[in-house]
Amino acid sequence: MHATEARWIQWWCAPWEWAHPAWKTRFLALNGLPEDDRIDAPHGRHNAFLHSAHVEPGQPPAPVDAVLQWLALTADQQQQALHLAARICLTSVGDANAPSVASAHEGWCRAVAKALRPGAWLDPTLDDPRLLLAAWVGEHCWSRLRLSWPPHAVQPATTNMPSNKLQTLWQSVLWRVMTP
Repeated sequence: MHATEARWIQWWCAPWEWAHPAWKTRFLALNGLPEDDRIDAPHGRHNAFLHSAHVEPGQPPAPVDAVLQWLALTADQQQQALHLAARICLTSVGDANAPSVASAHEGWCRAVAKALRPGAWLDPTLDDPRLLLAAWVGEHCWSRLRLSWPPHAVQPATTNMPSNKLQTLWQSVLWRVMTP
């Protein structure tokens, strides 16, 4: 088994290991377990944890490249990727509420936005770049990936976005984040 496949299986089968602490706290509270039971809580309760997080239990599918690429990023790179995606798709140039990106990325973000024309295909009420990520990785994987953030931090995913635009957006953003 390759390291990539092992990482995928670990990510898919053991969300307790990497889920945001708020999901764990929520699970412990729902099951009447003490908070100091954090490390050992899922033993024998794997399906209960998945159920509490509204994740469908199941065998891992074939690795999904989009998710593997996302998981290969550090936490800082993931945050930067979300900021870049937001700057490209969710804000207009000069928007006072725009997420700040380093000036080194500003021209690049404008160029990608000009090429992708997100205003032509993106719901103008969308305000969370994680929903762009959700649409890119797909609903099946998003149910697990959303556990990276606190419950209620992410709105329900929207999947009616053009896959070619999402693919271009995220491949560009990941390239930018991973290029020194």
